[in-house]
Amino acid sequence: MTAPFPYRLNKNIRHLATRAVSLVNGTSEANGLGLDRERIEKILLVRANFRMGNSILAIPAITLFRRNLPRARIDFVGSPMSGILFQNLPIDRHFCITRRFPDVSWAYLALLREIRSVGYDLAVDVSCSQSAMGSFIVGFSRARFRAGLQGKWDMWFNVRIPRPPEKNKYRVLPAFLGAMGLETQEVLPSLVLSPAEKEEGRRRIETLVGQGRQPIIGVFVGGRKAWGKRWSMENFCRLITALYRQGVKVVVFVGPEERKLTELFKQGLQPDIPLIFEPSLRIFAAMISNCYLFITCDSGPMHLACAVGVRTVAIFQNPDGNHWGPPPSLCRILYQPGGVLPIEVLEVSLAELLHYPVSVESLS
Repeated sequence: MTAPFPYRLNKNIRHLATRAVSLVNGTSEANGLGLDRERIEKILLVRANFRMGNSILAIPAITLFRRNLPRARIDFVGSPMSGILFQNLPIDRHFCITRRFPDVSWAYLALLREIRSVGYDLAVDVSCSQSAMGSFIVGFSRARFRAGLQGKWDMWFNVRIPRPPEKNKYRVLPAFLGAMGLETQEVLPSLVLSPAEKEEGRRRIETLVGQGRQPIIGVFVGGRKAWGKRWSMENFCRLITALYRQGVKVVVFVGPEERKLTELFKQGLQPDIPLIFEPSLRIFAAMISNCYLFITCDSGPMHLACAVGVRTVAIFQNPDGNHWGPPPSLCRILYQPGGVLPIEVLEVSLAELLHYPVSVESLS
């Protein structure tokens, strides 16, 4: 699928800018890195991306570096969203990047100046060479070792790791870090919610659907429409109505891009089915954590639900589930070349409710 024009324009501008800087600064000479031999006390991890899912997929880097180097200072460069998501994770400082104009004109200069003053021993691009800006920040960090995967943005690294055979986003980062010398037992992204946050999420869910023993299913009706990832509103309404008729308590979540559709969803659903937009990212995560099951398209909330330990059913509109999809231990991925039908999602969702055997006759 062709990327939207603004995305392609922004990508091309960044490409030209970074290539221009590389001509001025040249390519870094490659060095070897032996984590067992080197004294690594200050580490900078970089994921310069503003998407929720990409931030969540970077979490294993924090987990593995902290596990392998428990006494090191570990800082992270990411978006304001990752700064919110990474609360309670074992990092010492989070630096925020920006894309707001005109702040972006000087913000990166100030960021690089502050990063360079720390004197990092190791800076790592944890995008796996997918981010020009992340590679740029690593390259100009002045760290002794500047590491990343071999790729089109590796000119600023002096530690270039061969690309592993893994393609899935949940496996490629641990494989890359393992090739750097870290011990990498199986690790998955995990967000840490405080007891108070979990309790607030429970309270808000119960306010919406009441107390009781019925299962609660969260349904996120969003997805990047420009990338063709969003299921139709009609399909979501049919699915939600069918779950409701089976006695399942359903909470419907909309994201910022879907808020304008809220009234249309209300018209297509039973009036007592709650439809909510939660602006607080951590409260949103806490509410999801109190659901028994979460249904969503391929989206940031798909990764968020998996990261808070909630079993997820993910509807993929494009045939890239092997690339972006969470592992089977976390998620059931549904894809059909002609599009997934509501009856198929319903059947899978009810099967996931192991302790709540009900029929699927309402959509048969």
